[in-house]
Amino acid sequence: MRKLFVLFSLLLLLGELSAQRIFQRKRPDIIPLEGQAKRLGWFVGPGVTWTHTRLKNEEEEVFRNDSARYLASYDPSGKLGLYLEGGVAWFTRDPVIIDYLDLGIAYKNLRGAESFESSLLRGDSTSAYSGEGDFAERFLTLAFNANKFIQTGDYQFVQLSLGANADYRLGSSYSHTGDPVLNQHAFPPDLIAQMHFKIGYGFKLTGRMLMIPTLETPVFSVVPEDQGFGQLQWFSSRYRPIILSVRFLFLRARSGFDCPPPIKHKGDVKQYKQDGYHPK
Repeated sequence: MRKLFVLFSLLLLLGELSAQRIFQRKRPDIIPLEGQAKRLGWFVGPGVTWTHTRLKNEEEEVFRNDSARYLASYDPSGKLGLYLEGGVAWFTRDPVIIDYLDLGIAYKNLRGAESFESSLLRGDSTSAYSGEGDFAERFLTLAFNANKFIQTGDYQFVQLSLGANADYRLGSSYSHTGDPVLNQHAFPPDLIAQMHFKIGYGFKLTGRMLMIPTLETPVFSVVPEDQGFGQLQWFSSRYRPIILSVRFLFLRARSGFDCPPPIKHKGDVKQYKQDGYHPK
């Protein structure tokens, strides 16, 4: 929980810095809510997943008793999976701290592999073992996020998000040649609950559409018990799920108005004024 407090404090600090910049130079609103855009929008986001693993493997003592020792070196590796999200967004009136909240559902495919070499020592005898396997998981995810924009240009911005996700297993596939008891295999439960952090860099493409490439990873697991900053275990190794997605965020214009599009005039961004909006 201390890590979550640090992340939230960082989000507030960045929000304050962004507010200070607003007073220094007024930029066009990314989401114009002064009569132009409705407060409720929607989004879709295709992407891919990756199960990140440790960079260095070391031999470890899996267990020891009065008659035997079992030593093993596990070599986990990540694989790509599919990801697709969609949902609704609620834009806040006071974006100093939070620009918008979102609630969505997603299909999440997590895949990875593991190989190992091991030795079982019993008295003066040593038995060597090796094996390999892979896994594939399919989850239905419900996610909630609080999102903050930090503008870097008139129509460009960094997006910081802190949220929670609940993943329900739709199906799985496991294959491994190693002994599951000897190697103490473990897997995530059917229902996973985590806190996550997202960072993205967005662009306002049209008056009603934003594109935000985003990188997401869990930072704390509630279920199962956290195993190191949001990591999950498959077989005998831990993996960090990473999601790379491209969110398309759609604004909804109020009746008779259009959201201001990001257009250029002689190389400079043309800024719109409030009195420049007129009903059709």
